[in-house]
Amino acid sequence: MSFLSPRGTTSPVATVVTIVSGALGGALFALAGLPAAWLSGSLIVVTTLALVGYPVSLPEPLRRAVFIVLGISMGTAVTPETIAGMWNWPITLALLVLSLPVTMAGVVLYLRWAGWERDASLYASAPGALSAVLALAYATGADVRKVAFAQSSRVFFLIAALPGTLALLGMSAPGPVAAAPWFAFDSGWDLLLMAVFGIAGGLIADRFGVPGGLIIGAMLASAVLHGSGYVTARLPQLVLVPCFVALGAFIGVRFVGTDFKLLRRLFVHSLGAFVVAVAICAAFALVAALAAGEELGKTTLAFAPGALEAMIILAFLLDLDPAFVGAHHLLRFLLIALCLPFVARAWIGRIPGNGGGGGSQLSD
Repeated sequence: MSFLSPRGTTSPVATVVTIVSGALGGALFALAGLPAAWLSGSLIVVTTLALVGYPVSLPEPLRRAVFIVLGISMGTAVTPETIAGMWNWPITLALLVLSLPVTMAGVVLYLRWAGWERDASLYASAPGALSAVLALAYATGADVRKVAFAQSSRVFFLIAALPGTLALLGMSAPGPVAAAPWFAFDSGWDLLLMAVFGIAGGLIADRFGVPGGLIIGAMLASAVLHGSGYVTARLPQLVLVPCFVALGAFIGVRFVGTDFKLLRRLFVHSLGAFVVAVAICAAFALVAALAAGEELGKTTLAFAPGALEAMIILAFLLDLDPAFVGAHHLLRFLLIALCLPFVARAWIGRIPGNGGGGGSQLSD
């Protein structure tokens, strides 16, 4: 189960409406000159449709194809110069590990103050790894509706607000500097190699259960080709823009079935939890930037409490070293998935499989 997996069944009409609506939203944002326009615009329009009750939907095969294409494209940002700068990563990775318990503790304290149950507050505090978190929450009988809303809304807030905030503060470029023009296709041989290795890398990583395997595997395969200097081609915007639109739509689809009464009750609490998490992560990002001599925009996105795939894609859109951001989010995903069951046992006295599934419903 993935945060970006479609929910429920799909229909041709709903799929067409979802894609067209997302494209129109992205186009409006692009005309307004907003950062990450095609992704953010699609996200906001499709989320709005989902909240008003339209059955937006997208098929699973499309998600898989989009992730592989985006992974291939993000790997093109890796250069021999990027690889030479990796010696600073252990410093920022260590600070990321330290930031995880601090962030979760801060959010738990806030949600407990807001009246949330111990188990729901714990699972809602995890900054990422939604698929693993929801599975654990369901297995221990926590209120999955609360957890899913808090986690989903945090990713929504990040994607809707973070690109503009970073651009306003001068910590990002308006788009990927290395991106090719709309209709420019580079060497056919290079593109063929990127496609073959990217597809193989994505499918292999996904087959072995790597978190975000489709996008991570494709990105790593493309990064090897580009980091070695053997391949220099870039994918044109004609290929990338539809993928960004689809990604925003996939996130928006996650809000289908959200009850407005529940929405009103949870929105303020989830927004408060988001502010707490972002404040703590931003503080650690600042320390990491100073300690390792990295750009603050890059560490801010690497420490942002968002979904692995979405944050890597934002890094590419904002020209903030997707490989660096991806390594940090992948590490945090693994830490949450591996450690959260033991933390849950110590905090709420239940482990997956002992709490049943009562008290909430999981539609995924």
